[in-house]
Amino acid sequence: MGQYIMKIGEELITQDAHTNTSKPNLMESSITQVAVDEHPTTAEAEAEAEEEEKHHRCIGDEIEIPVINHGIPTSVTQSMMQVCQEFFDIPTEENVKQYPDDNLKPVRFGTSRTLSKDTLLEWRDYLRCPCRPLSDFIDLWPAKPSTFREVTMEYSKELAVLAKRLCSAISESLGVESECLHELIGKHQQIIMPTYYPPCPNPELTIGLCAHTDPGGITILLQDEVEGLEVFKKGRWIGVKPLPDVFVVNLADQIQILTNGRYKGAEHRAIVNAERARISIPTFFHPLDDAKIAPIPELLGGQLPMYRDSIFRDYLREFFTNKSTGKGTVDSLKLD
Repeated sequence: MGQYIMKIGEELITQDAHTNTSKPNLMESSITQVAVDEHPTTAEAEAEAEEEEKHHRCIGDEIEIPVINHGIPTSVTQSMMQVCQEFFDIPTEENVKQYPDDNLKPVRFGTSRTLSKDTLLEWRDYLRCPCRPLSDFIDLWPAKPSTFREVTMEYSKELAVLAKRLCSAISESLGVESECLHELIGKHQQIIMPTYYPPCPNPELTIGLCAHTDPGGITILLQDEVEGLEVFKKGRWIGVKPLPDVFVVNLADQIQILTNGRYKGAEHRAIVNAERARISIPTFFHPLDDAKIAPIPELLGGQLPMYRDSIFRDYLREFFTNKSTGKGTVDSLKLD
């Protein structure tokens, strides 16, 4: 267990994450739940206009956004959560052998329980499943459980539709063409990464996922009922309470660059507990690897860009090579 324990002085910032001390909860605060219903009534449209204004403040305030009325059948999300649970019920040794954690392989299984005891690790297992184009990857996805490919395929298609609608809504809120962000980040790479956080005997000294902002475009997260996701807000960590049939959408680093800092990525982390395992299923939408990312010219309004241009492949290399935490990589692109 030594490889999971933080060094002295590196304990989690908020002790209330693992005690009975009351702490704010993102889903129970004043944060808006964003609806993306495609066919609102007149009354709903008026309500949505008010919600949209709150939504803009929400995004600009660097938090993760709960999304309701997303149109994805509950049967689809429940089946996806169930099949992921079944996958993680397979012995770890079998998954490691079948899907080695090799960066050259598109589909791979990673576990923090196979590395050196001298390495500080995150308390989690994960499965990386690229989705686009499906024909290139679906036969590489796990064949066990027997329904994994079918269920994940349906889920990935539903998430792609939702991502397009979200990109359109964000583009319109910025005053640019509705297809703008979808063309830049929404229609290219899609990666589903089911993640399992086992119960931990020393949760106050361990981290499930270190603090970071996501390096891509947008992330759509499906959670089970176990709490663990936290976002950094106004100098403290705030829990994101899972709610039934609600996705959490995280704007990532490339959105921050494209909007010239108008919308910011949410710094977040995952904590663990001693009693219950947790499963979360993030789906990442990334630009093309060779895409040049720079502030959208229409958003500059005569101002100078805040970030220098970068190639997404190079950005990812920097992010993972240096194991960036917080906003380290995106901040490194700021212009003086």
